[in-house]
Amino acid sequence: MKRSLLINIVLALIVAGLALWFALKPDDEPKGGPAQAVSQKPAADAKRIAIARKGLPEFVLEKDAGGRWVQTKPFPARVDASKAGRLLDLLGATARTTYPATDLARFDLDQPTVRVTIDDQAFAFGSVNPVTDEQYLLANDKVFLVSPVHGFSMPTQADSLASHMLLAEDEIPTSFTLPGFKLELKDGKWASTPPPADPAKISQDDYIRWAEGWRMAASVATQVASGRQAGDTVRIALQNGRTLELIVLSRAPEMRLLRTDENLEYVFPADTATRLLSPVTAGK
Repeated sequence: MKRSLLINIVLALIVAGLALWFALKPDDEPKGGPAQAVSQKPAADAKRIAIARKGLPEFVLEKDAGGRWVQTKPFPARVDASKAGRLLDLLGATARTTYPATDLARFDLDQPTVRVTIDDQAFAFGSVNPVTDEQYLLANDKVFLVSPVHGFSMPTQADSLASHMLLAEDEIPTSFTLPGFKLELKDGKWASTPPPADPAKISQDDYIRWAEGWRMAASVATQVASGRQAGDTVRIALQNGRTLELIVLSRAPEMRLLRTDENLEYVFPADTATRLLSPVTAGK
């Protein structure tokens, strides 16, 4: 038998074998079809979100009487509206590939690392499919293959969902009282006490920048108060008539501000202390 004929016969047998294998192999990977929603619940109707993640305390967010999301666990805190919104995006997730909710171990859903409950609907996150880069999600007795962005929105630290903004969006300052210095809004203009040694060198823009520094101050961490109370006091009067009391627990190597009404400590880089806790100076 010629060598070329033998090679052709071998190749033909290989092709036939592969064809037979594909014909007989079980349909373990359902083909994609029309997009299916993982939930029929509108995000606007949600009132409670609970998240259980291995290695972290339980997270619970609830909608208050004003329609804003607040955190009740692991500690009471304001919540950034965008963070709550990203969690609720899960309700709008869709998948073109689904599986029956059997043999969950192959999706790492037998012991999921993250469980989410939005009102009365439960979800569980499994592994990421290495081929499609989508994540397995268990919901409504079915496994969906969804975008991994939903899993990325889940908290990874105890303060992941707590707002890091020192002041809430509706907390508009009208005065700041620090040791030896006060800045107050009078007739639409900022004025300091004591007045600057050279008023010509301090402009309204300088005052506005300093006040906005407080208004937009965002911490690198938000933590339950440690119990310490010693330190300088900063009082911020607000447009709504309230006054916030902050205690400067430390200035270096990091600035820690205790917001007494929330019983939370906001942690900032040390250079933030230099900028916010010093009287207004020109160009700063």
